[in-house]
Amino acid sequence: MNDTLLYESKRTGKSLWQQYCIYRDRVELQSWFLFHTVVVPANEIQAVEVRPSGPIWGVKLDNCNFCRHVLLIKKSGLFKRIGFSPDEPDKFVEICKSILPDR
Repeated sequence: MNDTLLYESKRTGKSLWQQYCIYRDRVELQSWFLFHTVVVPANEIQAVEVRPSGPIWGVKLDNCNFCRHVLLIKKSGLFKRIGFSPDEPDKFVEICKSILPDR
């Protein structure tokens, strides 16, 4: 694993004081709801995008239904669609896309 931290979200009320980090080879999503940190390798990310407030289909790690948030779609696994609210959704998506392998 590459421990070079590229982005670390600030803990806020909308994220339920959880933290979301991007490393060169993975995304780590801390989750009080799931009681552990969800680790998504860069090569498992199918898509990542900023979404407006509103309901989503998938796992919600925080108050993402009520604010602009990030929707991360994985290629495989039980929970393929994950919604969460980093402090800067646009910046999170931009940096996240930069670690994705060429398609």
